Amino acid sequence: MAEEIDSKTLLTPATTPSSIGEDVRFLVPSSSATTRTPKRKWYKQYRPPYAMLVISIIELIVYLSTSEDEHKLLRYDPTKQKEAWRFVTYMFLHNSVYHIILNIIIQCMFAIILEKNQGSVRVGILYFGGGATGALGAGCLRPDLVVGASAGVYALLISHLSHIILNFDTTKNKLWSVLAVIIIVLSDVGYSIVHAQNKDDPLISEGAHIAGAVSGFLLGLLLYKSNDKNSKSRNRLAFWFALVMFTVLICTLLFINFQIKRCTPFSSLKVSYVYLC
Repeated sequence: MAEEIDSKTLLTPATTPSSIGEDVRFLVPSSSATTRTPKRKWYKQYRPPYAMLVISIIELIVYLSTSEDEHKLLRYDPTKQKEAWRFVTYMFLHNSVYHIILNIIIQCMFAIILEKNQGSVRVGILYFGGGATGALGAGCLRPDLVVGASAGVYALLISHLSHIILNFDTTKNKLWSVLAVIIIVLSDVGYSIVHAQNKDDPLISEGAHIAGAVSGFLLGLLLYKSNDKNSKSRNRLAFWFALVMFTVLICTLLFINFQIKRCTPFSSLKVSYVYLC
């Protein structure tokens, strides 16, 4: 017959009549039973920007392997705007080792957070969309030859602001992120002004930078997703605003490019300088 159970003893799976004796066992406290998950190190919280790494590798291969004739076939040329591939392929061309290394490092840095939160496909589309728009912008301000990926890089940089707007409630360190973007832009603007005043080579395509930055902000509002559950109406308004403004931007750039080409004699279009972006 089972031993008499003390009225104060709680019946649990560990203190059933058959298990109570001289050595009474009790349940392990939940606090000691729970195993804490170790905090991941900061460098493991961000996956590599796969899309931008692939693009960067292609840019390196193109830089190391293309001949002068192939270079002429791929660069943006204002006299050959009907060759539509030039609006994208010019981004894979670079004028020097310094030029390509700088662009690759910066675009991979900017893409780390974006690809983690928005995915490689969205970031890749925005990058090339900013580059194509940058070519149109370059054709408006300086109708000349252009090579380089800075229009896409600027699109990535400014699209961080779009990501913050769409995910305002869930984004951490918003102020520091915005300040970082502003500091980088102002630093580059200051460098470009000094560079232009000194008339140093290589020349910089301001039009590509500006158009790439504006299109990056608008494309970010169009392409990026939001994790904020309570901001659907705000994000819907941002989407339609960006759609209208991006349409206006593209139509305006196309019209200006068309007018420049129509009103300027073919022989007068500048094709002697290569502008970097």
